[in-house]
Amino acid sequence: MATTPPPMAAVPILEQLCVTTAIIGLLAIGGKTIDSLYEMNTSPGRDTAILNKALQELKQCRSSVHILYKNFSLLEAGSLPYPDRATWISTDDLVATLTDTVLAVSDLQEAIEPIERCQGLAARVAACAQHAQRLSNLSTRIRWHNLTMNMMMTILKCPGEQDAQNSRLGLERRMTRLLSSNSDLALRMRRLRDTFGARSMARRAIPNYAPVAQNAPRLPADRTSSASSISEISASTTSGQSGQHTATDGEAAPPPRLWSIFSGYNLADIPVLSMIPLPVLTLELRDNEFYTFDFAQRVSDDLVELMQLDPGQQGTSKMLRVILSKPMVALPPGTAGMNTTPNTTTVPLEAPPVVAPANTTTTTTTTTTAAAAKSESVRMSKMIKSFKNPLKHHIRRKKLK
Repeated sequence: MATTPPPMAAVPILEQLCVTTAIIGLLAIGGKTIDSLYEMNTSPGRDTAILNKALQELKQCRSSVHILYKNFSLLEAGSLPYPDRATWISTDDLVATLTDTVLAVSDLQEAIEPIERCQGLAARVAACAQHAQRLSNLSTRIRWHNLTMNMMMTILKCPGEQDAQNSRLGLERRMTRLLSSNSDLALRMRRLRDTFGARSMARRAIPNYAPVAQNAPRLPADRTSSASSISEISASTTSGQSGQHTATDGEAAPPPRLWSIFSGYNLADIPVLSMIPLPVLTLELRDNEFYTFDFAQRVSDDLVELMQLDPGQQGTSKMLRVILSKPMVALPPGTAGMNTTPNTTTVPLEAPPVVAPANTTTTTTTTTTAAAAKSESVRMSKMIKSFKNPLKHHIRRKKLK
């Protein structure tokens, strides 16, 4: 008598994040975590005030990521209102900010999980008190990076030259303070490699540069120091905030530091931001399927069209939630849904060709899945087109030869 074989264990997703997948993942995971916080915050009183704080900081951060995505789309399309200002933001600034933001949001998901499992308001209040310090540190950490992203947007879009210059100086100082105090993040930056060949595509070459700490030890699993260092930096920044954001003729910018293999490059040097890797793997993150190239490819067409709207426009958040909540369907091996490419090789956005199996049942299933996906794409496109006129811009992913 034939026995049914046991189900195969899920293959862990092993990819290295890039700028594009990090931003799209933050939009998706941010929305999911915001919904969880809304459901948990059943009491508006002080007993669960820490959840309100985390909720507000995450909402503001997600809005900043939304606007950052729009600006980077304009950057790749060569449509920035002040294109020269792209040289004011170093690649290290963007990599470090997105890396620690992704890690902070993942840590926040982990921190609220025991509170989410509590049954009843009394148990939830007790759990909030138990995890209040960690939630407060994570909220401060997310707020720090939200302000950093706001500085980047001011640099790229603000019509006032002096305001943009002040943000430029403030950004340089913030990143120097962050990487000088956060040993975990600095170690990640030193160990970063040019996984996708971004340096070979750069508009200018920076010769004779060797990355620091070639044989650096493995990254520690505990990232507690990241939250504490951000809290310390934030406290000192608040005390001297007035002097930090005003540039004077007598002030000099901090000396450049070699933080990573991309030190010396800026956003104008690398034309395709999806080629810029981040020093973090999907295996380190919760809900890591939302940080993959496969997910970015499946939602990018709808997402890019919607991103042209103002984040505060009525209906934008609802449409964004619909797009980013597309089901993660388990597809047959070899299709885009089973991307297990290791982080040491290039991960193309284009799905690899699927060899037609001999089993007609599997063929029928695959055809049905493809038809359903096409129907869903058409339905989503109609919803967005009824909401606005789309901009024909796509996330690009170039293969290396």
